[in-house]
Order: sequence, then structure tokens, then C-alpha cells
Amino acid sequence: MTYANQLREKLARNATAMRALLDVAKKNDRGLTTDEKTQWQNMVTECEGIEESIKAAEKMDSIEAGLNQPQDDKILAFPGVRDNATGDRKQKDDSPHAKAFGKFLRNGLGGLTSDEQAIMQSRMISAPGGIQNAQTITTTGGGYLIPQGFSDQLEEALKWYGGILGEVDTFETETGNPLPWPTDNDTANKGRMLAINTQLTETDVTFGQLTFNAFIGTSDLILVPLALMQDSYFDLDSYLARKLGTRLGRLINYECTMGGGTTVPYGIQPATIAAGNTTQGTTGTSTSIGYTNLVDLLHLVDPAYRDRPDAKYFFHDTTLKAIRKLLDSSNRPLWQPGISAGFGNGFPPTILDKPYVVNNDMPTMAASAYAVGFGALKNYKVRRVAGGTTIMRLTERYADYLQVGFLGFLRFDGNLLDAGTHPVALWQNSAT
Repeated sequence: MTYANQLREKLARNATAMRALLDVAKKNDRGLTTDEKTQWQNMVTECEGIEESIKAAEKMDSIEAGLNQPQDDKILAFPGVRDNATGDRKQKDDSPHAKAFGKFLRNGLGGLTSDEQAIMQSRMISAPGGIQNAQTITTTGGGYLIPQGFSDQLEEALKWYGGILGEVDTFETETGNPLPWPTDNDTANKGRMLAINTQLTETDVTFGQLTFNAFIGTSDLILVPLALMQDSYFDLDSYLARKLGTRLGRLINYECTMGGGTTVPYGIQPATIAAGNTTQGTTGTSTSIGYTNLVDLLHLVDPAYRDRPDAKYFFHDTTLKAIRKLLDSSNRPLWQPGISAGFGNGFPPTILDKPYVVNNDMPTMAASAYAVGFGALKNYKVRRVAGGTTIMRLTERYADYLQVGFLGFLRFDGNLLDAGTHPVALWQNSAT
């Protein structure tokens, strides 16, 4: 058993002990005693330390796995390319497209055989206006769609910077044309009693719509020295997947959390503020939050949304740290440990019996900051244009530096689907 797994077992035992402590208080219909509160806080602190140790142990395991890979592979794999479900190192994609793509990254289209060029040309996205690249006479200034193996690594990195992807609803369209999404709010209407020989009343449904666009997000240029590209032990595919995935992942998460709309996606926080479904703490909560604040926020969301499985709190990690120390009106902790410490099995940790997600693009608690959100996250929609991320290779531009530039871009949009009944709410710190 690895050290990381030993730590997970210890964390699970700690969570079970914390749950037992709360069950005793609940059985006796009371809050925690002074000694129990001290014991609880000590276990919370220990949990936080174990979680940090698990991250360090997993990082070390990943590095050692890369170093111990058989040299016959001729590739020194970078740490971090692991299957999310099993934790095992992902096998290198050996499909014809993946092999051609890897050679393209190192050598450009001119370094491919005619068959490999045909494969790459079949997956090419041409630039507007047919711009020509001086690298070869047959290559346009377009980009190339990535193979599935590269895409899997990229998706893993996209989800690492979280709170949005994996929590909200994502859909894909074949083209980037504006996409109207119809909405209606018929909640003010209900049926009526009808007397004999009385004509029915006509009550029409009023429809609205939300339009999804396809904004372009880019990784910026990533420069790779030719010396590294010529080194057979340098895993260029994994390197670029991690760099592109991290940059684009941060971009998607930020814009879909805080984006202002119009020229960028409309983030879940600004969209909720615009809908007016917010509550503010009383004077003295400019950098803190209390039990009643979280209750008020919870009940700003209609039960139709509040009771759905995707209804969660979301906030910055520093806010979670503050909430973990809060007690309810019966002197019991609001934060409840998961049965398996939230590592993918059993029940995750909760706040007021609701799950939560950490999104570090949410503001930290400060005067007038909208620091805590709650609601049905699946009502936030992220649109992605089919094909996913596209790669462009720039050779001549940086030739005098003996470097090759790589650029990744994708088209996406995001918005909160709110027909007027407000599936998401925000809590705001007081101004003073």
C-alpha cells in the first residue's frame, strides 16, 4: 500500500470519529460540550494536515513513477498524466493520428510522410482568408485538431482548476453560430375553478431567450527550445498538454465565474448579481460570515432548485476555512465531514447538509465582496464548439532564438439559465 493510500485510510478513520462525535451530541439533543469542541477542532486541524500530506505524497509518487519508467520507451513521461478514475498512468496513444500529431509537433508538416500529411490535413482547421505559412508551400496558416490521447491529458488539466468544469452543465455544438436558448416563466400562473357553462380563460405562456456565442480563448504562445524537441526523452505531447490545459483551464474557470459578458462569457457571479438574487451580511461581517448568513443564502433559492443534487455552495478556499470553524445555533459545527473524507466514495463533506465546491476564482471575503454562492450549478451552461482545442505551430517567427512557438485556442461561452425564478443566489459581505 502506498503512503498516499495509508494517509487516505487515516483520513477516513478521522472522519468516522468526527461523525461519531456529532452523532453523540445529536442523540442527546444538544450541542458539543467544551471538551468536545476542542476535540472537534483538533480533528479538523489534523484533517487539513493529512490532506496536505496526501497531495505531497501523490506528487512524489507521480515523480517516482516517471523516473522509474522503462528506458526502452525512449520517453521520460512527465508526472501528472494519470487516469482520474484509477490513478494509474495513462498509456501513450499509439493511433496513427496521435503518432502523426507527435511528429508534427517536433518537425512540422514537412517532416511527415505523405500518409501522415494526409492524416493531419484531414484534421486541419483553416485560418480565415487562406493565409499561407512559409514553412511549406502546401500548409495554410490553420491549426490542427488534437488526437484523443492528447485531448484526454488536456481535459484532465482543464478540470484541475475547478469550480466550473465538472460541476456545471457543458454542451457542444457543431458550429460557433449564435445559439438562442428559449426560456419561459409560467410560475405566476395556475389553473382555476370553472363554473358550469363558463368559457375557459386564455392564459398564454411568455417565452424569452438566452443567446450563447462562441468567444475565442487562447493559451498565449508557448515557446519550446529546439534542443528539447530533438531530445527523444522529452515528452513534448505531455508537456504541451499540461501547459495548454492549465492555461486554458484557468481561463475557462475565471471567465465562467467572473466574466462580464458582451465580449466574454457571462460568469455565474455577475449573472446572479444582475438577476438581483443576493443578500448582504449585517455590519461587522465585512471579512467574516456567520451561521444565519448561510441559512439566509440557502433559502434565497427556491426549493425546486435547492433540493436538486447539483445544488451546492461555492466559494474560495479561504472562505471554506472560515466556515469550517462555524457552529450552528445548537453549538454544532456547520461543516460535516464526509464518510470517506470526500475522496470520491461515499458521501462528500457538507455545509448545512449541502455539498460544496471550492472555486478559487470567487472573491475572498472583504468589504462588499460577493464571497459565497449557492444554487443549482447545472443551470449554468458552458457552450463549447465541436473539435475542442486547436493547435498551431509557429516555426519561422522564433527561428533566430532556436525555438518553436505553439498556440492553443478554443471557442466557448457560458451563461446562467435563469427564466426569472433564480436558481443561484449570492451572499455579500457588509461594507463595514
